[in-house]
Amino acid sequence: MTRALVVEDDPRIRANLVYQLGRQQIEVTAVGDAETAVVELRKERPDLLLLDVRLPGMSGVDLVRLLVTKDELPATIIVSGEASISETVEALRLGVHDFIEKPFSSERLEQSVRNTLDHASLRRQVALLESELAGDTTLLGSSKKMDELRRRIAQAAPTDGRVLIRGESGTGKELVANAIHRGSSRSEQAFIKINCAAIPTHLIEDELFGHVRGAFTDAKSAKAGLFEEADGGTLFLDEIGDMDPTLQSRLLRVLEDGRVRRIGDTRDQDVDVRVIAATHTNLEAAISERAFREDLYFRLAHLPIEVPALRERRDDIQPLFDHFIEHYWKRHRMRSRGVDEDVYGMLETYDWPGNVRELKALCERLVVFGGDPITVDQLPAEFSNTESRLLVASSSEDEGEEIVTLRTFKARAERHYIERVLKETGGNVSAAARLLDVQRTHLHQRMVVLDVDRSGDSD
Repeated sequence: MTRALVVEDDPRIRANLVYQLGRQQIEVTAVGDAETAVVELRKERPDLLLLDVRLPGMSGVDLVRLLVTKDELPATIIVSGEASISETVEALRLGVHDFIEKPFSSERLEQSVRNTLDHASLRRQVALLESELAGDTTLLGSSKKMDELRRRIAQAAPTDGRVLIRGESGTGKELVANAIHRGSSRSEQAFIKINCAAIPTHLIEDELFGHVRGAFTDAKSAKAGLFEEADGGTLFLDEIGDMDPTLQSRLLRVLEDGRVRRIGDTRDQDVDVRVIAATHTNLEAAISERAFREDLYFRLAHLPIEVPALRERRDDIQPLFDHFIEHYWKRHRMRSRGVDEDVYGMLETYDWPGNVRELKALCERLVVFGGDPITVDQLPAEFSNTESRLLVASSSEDEGEEIVTLRTFKARAERHYIERVLKETGGNVSAAARLLDVQRTHLHQRMVVLDVDRSGDSD
């Protein structure tokens, strides 16, 4: 249901606005001053703000300025009979959608509300599309692993060489393929994608090569395959390791001579297509098991590119987390919230079997279900396993001690365990960080917070 916040100090006009909006099936919260409005806006961002200019205390224009600086201005209509021309111009410049003079008719208000909500809806759709586009095409991260990946992409993209992208599921292999296409001389041509694992074998052949009319029972008209559609551009074959061996033979032939034949046809067609393939499987093992053709492998892997797993670039976890949290706050039209510092430490010690895809899903979950601030106890159960190892490792040392809060016990257990590992490494923090599978900077931060004995530090 659409929600509106009315800020009007005149009780009669305020009641009239509530009534008129209610007739449009809009849920209304009404307040008499801007200061109270700020409190309400912190609780929940409305879809619509109706605002008087002359208010006790902070003026309506002052409130608009405040919300704009925080990037929290909802779709806004000013309803006033006393605003000056300069105030009106400034309000419109700041992003207020409409200005209604008092007294107003119900028809004028209804039309303004409808137009403002429609305009806001269109802006959200455009922003979402732009956000999704950016999320689908941008490789995020500044770690050494990501710098190396970008360097390899920059070297491979301008060529016409076939690329084999390898990496675990969820690492962003499709993003790499997109980046290669965008950096190539074919960037203005088609970029066609197909997931070889998501489509049944008999349909993949038809998708890739097309068919002529009458080739089979349901072939009532001719159909071009993806190779023909990608002519002059790029064809991305995702999860190539799951392709049926029979199709592998047909693909090999296309790669060898650049010619395709539709199902049921008697003649070949020339195509100029750059092929980029990706897989999460071990193709060498598949070759030894005769599940993947060795000659096809060598045709595809002219330019191999490895995409690192998220656990191999832990420096990127916090900026990725912040990016996706911000993305979902905007997508779901929710106000931003804080993140407890301990959350980052927990994220960095987790192994991320689902990689960036898993991190992105977690961020949406925390945005929708999390509190303010987002804390460690809001993370899924699997994230507590890392913390449990620290607790178990030092629990025997705490037997017989006084009962303390769980937070105190966790901090004490973590401090004892870090001191134990530092003792094992002769006080070498870098070595201890490797054993604990955390970043050295994060370990230093935890040592300061927990007041860890640093007498034996060697770095």
